[in-house]
Amino acid sequence: MQSFANRNQRVFPLTVLLLVLLLALPMSADAQATMDESVFASVRVYEGVDPADQNEIARLTAAGFLPIMRESDGFVGYYLLPAGDMLAAVSLFDSAEQASASNEKAREFVAESLSPFLPNPPTIVEGTIDVMYVAGEDDMMMDDGMGSLYASLRIYDNADLENREEDSNTVRAHFLPALIEVGGLVSYFTLNDHVDTVAALNVYDSKATALEANDLAAAFVAEHAANRLPDTPLRINGQLGVAAHADVHDGINLIDDMTAGSVFASVRVYAGVDPADQDEIARRTDAGFLPIMRESQGFVGYLLLPAGERLSAISLFDSAEQASASAEKAREFVAENLTPLLPNAPTAFEGRLSIDLVNAPSAADAVPRDGALYASIRFYEGFDLQHFNEANDLAIAHLVPALQELGGLFAQFALNDGEDTVIGISVFDNEEAALASNDVGKAFTMEYFSEWAPNPPSGVSGKLAVAALAEVSMGENLVGAMME
Repeated sequence: MQSFANRNQRVFPLTVLLLVLLLALPMSADAQATMDESVFASVRVYEGVDPADQNEIARLTAAGFLPIMRESDGFVGYYLLPAGDMLAAVSLFDSAEQASASNEKAREFVAESLSPFLPNPPTIVEGTIDVMYVAGEDDMMMDDGMGSLYASLRIYDNADLENREEDSNTVRAHFLPALIEVGGLVSYFTLNDHVDTVAALNVYDSKATALEANDLAAAFVAEHAANRLPDTPLRINGQLGVAAHADVHDGINLIDDMTAGSVFASVRVYAGVDPADQDEIARRTDAGFLPIMRESQGFVGYLLLPAGERLSAISLFDSAEQASASAEKAREFVAENLTPLLPNAPTAFEGRLSIDLVNAPSAADAVPRDGALYASIRFYEGFDLQHFNEANDLAIAHLVPALQELGGLFAQFALNDGEDTVIGISVFDNEEAALASNDVGKAFTMEYFSEWAPNPPSGVSGKLAVAALAEVSMGENLVGAMME
C-alpha cells in the first residue's frame, strides 16, 4: 500500500454502495437526514498552496466556480476548506457522471482563474457516501447572521474496508449521535473509495466544536475500529472558505460567499487635529473622498470618527491590493482637500478582520433610531499574538454577546496588525451603549486574557461623521447628515 502523501493525482475506482438509512437518530425536529439513493463525493486535497492566496481562491471559487456547480445537473453540495498551505475541496453530486460533466463545464474557468494558485496536482479520493447528515434550515444559519462555518476533514488511508457496511452502521449508532450531542453540527459525511481509503467531513457552527469532533473521532476509532482504521489520519481543520448545499435556503451560499477573515481593514489615527476643522474634514470626506472609495473595486465599508483633536478613519476592502488601488485613485483629492487640515502623519494599523458582524440585513433595518451611529475603537498594544486565535474565539463566545446585551449593536469588527496590536471596533445606534462598551471591553480583557494583553486598551469614542457599507441602504451614507 502507498501512503496518502505519495499518492498524488490517484483517482480510486468506484462501486456503488447504498446509503445507510439514518433511522432513530436523536435529531431536532428541524434536522433532517438526506437519504437519496446514492450521492457521489469527490475530495481533492492540494498541497503547497501559498496561505496568502487562500482568501483570493475562496473569492474566485464563490464568485465563478460555485455558480457553474450550482447550474449543473445533480448538484448536491460543495465545501472549500483552506488550512495553511493545504486546500481541500469536497464536491457532492447525485452521480459520478454528473460530477464529471460539471467539471467539464468548469474546466476553462478553473484553468484560467484557479490553477495559477495551485502549484501541485491534487490527491483525489472519490466514492459514494456511506453516511450523510444535513441539519435543517434553521440549524444551518448562525446566530445574528454570523456566517462562519468550521470543518474537520479526516482521511484514513490504508483502511480495511472488508466490513464497511457494518462500520457504517456503527457510525450511525454511536459516532453520529455523539457529534449531534455536542451541538452545532451543520453537516456530516463519510465516504469510502472501496479500496483502502475512508474520508469523513464534519461541519460545525464554531471552531471549538469542529476541533472537538476530532477528539470524538479518535475515541470512536479506538473503541470501535482500531483494527480497521489508522489512528493517525490526515487531518485538515479550519474555517470554510465556501460552503453550499443545493436544498438549503434556495441555494444561497451558507457562509455568505466568503470567510469572515477575507475583509482587509486599514485603521488610521490622526493626532493634533484642530477640533474646529473636524466638521469641514467630515464634509469634504463625505462629498469627495467617499465617492472615490465607493467606485473602487472591492469596497466594503468606511468609517470616520472625529473625537476632539483625534480623527480615526477605517476603510474596509476585499483585499489589501484593492485598498491600495483605491488610495492611489484618491491621492490627488486627499492631497488637495484633506491633507491641509491634518498636520501630522497618521499612525496606521492594517490587517484582516477576524470578527465581521454587521446587524443591518435590510435597508429598513439599517436606519439608526436617531439618525446617527456611535463608535468605540479600542487599541490593545503589546498583545501576544501567539494567542490571538484563542482570544478571538473567546471574544466571539463572550464579548460579542455582552456587547449585544447593551442594545443597539450595529457592527463589531476585530483585527490585528500582525505585530503586537489588536483593535476592536464597536458601532452602536446610541451613545450610551457605545460608551458602556469600553467598560465591557476592559472587563472582558481582564477576565479572559490579561496575560496576553498586559497594557490597558487605549481608544476613542464618539459620534461617527461618516459611516458607509457597500451593501447597506443601497450604498447611502448610513449616518445621513454630518455632525451638527
